[in-house]
Amino acid sequence: MGQKIISAIDIRADKVICLIAQELQILDRGKILQLIGIGTSKLSVNCLKPFSLETDEIKNHLDTAISKAEVDAGKKISNIYVSISENMRSDYIEYEDIISGKIITENDIKSFFETEKFKDLYTDVDEPLHSFPISYKVDNKKSLSDPIGIKAHTLNTRWHVISTSKDYLKKILDLLSNQEISLKQIVSSHYASSLAVLSDEEADNGAVSIDIQKNKTIISYTFDNQLIGYDTIKVGTYNFANDISQVKSISLEDAESVRKQIDSMNSQRIYEKKLEKYYEIYLSRAEELSSIIKNVIHKSKFYSLVSNNIILTGYGAKSLTIQKLIKNQMSASNFRLGSTKKINGSKTYLDNPSLASAFGLLTYATNHNMEGDKEDSISEKKSILSVIYNFFRNL
Repeated sequence: MGQKIISAIDIRADKVICLIAQELQILDRGKILQLIGIGTSKLSVNCLKPFSLETDEIKNHLDTAISKAEVDAGKKISNIYVSISENMRSDYIEYEDIISGKIITENDIKSFFETEKFKDLYTDVDEPLHSFPISYKVDNKKSLSDPIGIKAHTLNTRWHVISTSKDYLKKILDLLSNQEISLKQIVSSHYASSLAVLSDEEADNGAVSIDIQKNKTIISYTFDNQLIGYDTIKVGTYNFANDISQVKSISLEDAESVRKQIDSMNSQRIYEKKLEKYYEIYLSRAEELSSIIKNVIHKSKFYSLVSNNIILTGYGAKSLTIQKLIKNQMSASNFRLGSTKKINGSKTYLDNPSLASAFGLLTYATNHNMEGDKEDSISEKKSILSVIYNFFRNL
């Protein structure tokens, strides 16, 4: 059997990223992922929603990113995982399973997927992307993090379900239709980002992932290895560039260049480069964003579970100013810049926090097996909008 190839496309407001990795069996480490190809296509500065672009334009970006990655890897992509960062919503669903005095098994938890409650999530308009069991109660009195192996009469599970619109999914499917590439699964970008950067200990004991994107900032809460919730702040790196452009009457492209320069500089370098006339504008927006982030996290109902660890990722995470402000705002927590874990490759890529959501797709692909999924070599080539996934750890 040949080496398993895994491919991913991260479609974002700043760029389209395509990654190709191969799964290797290492004697003393088990299976590892080795990055073998990467391709990108940069979107225009004023693009805030990539799927609002003309169809031919976004297809060209996909073609470019895929072609570059294939040349880099020397491999042809046959199927792919795709991330989305728009058009998602959360639902929390309570499900009771009658155990009748037997010992609880993993199948009792997964029985939720056979119920009308779950099937009703598939409507003419929406369908679920991810389902996370985030809390359990045995016999309506004892809350547990792991009910497996306990004798009970009833098991109540609270599920966090992330859904998106079918029209949105169809747009992605249509874009890939001319690529001769099968769509394996669509994944939430902020979930993918947290998968890439959180250590096992952080994911288990609780962590907050702050993903500063171009058009927004997503705050994700992970506990007991499950994504228990997220919040959205409608401020991203575009707002910094747009502020500078509007106040200083320069083009958005020039303002974006200034923003990127300031991102990587301390106050002394800003002075040396004569960027101080822009820095006050930049700093004002950075202070606003860091303050909103702090308030949202503190007001979250998940705060007590996840506040020990704060990890910063995304397109805007390289900003030394933002890093310092958030670290100061969240001084009671462990704070660090996110870097990709569990994948081998160039540290230039793996340590880049703006690539976390792309690398998280590869992590997702290796850790989440489709129920009933067959080997690619014997399965019928087709595109899949959604299938039920097993979100449970090995118990």
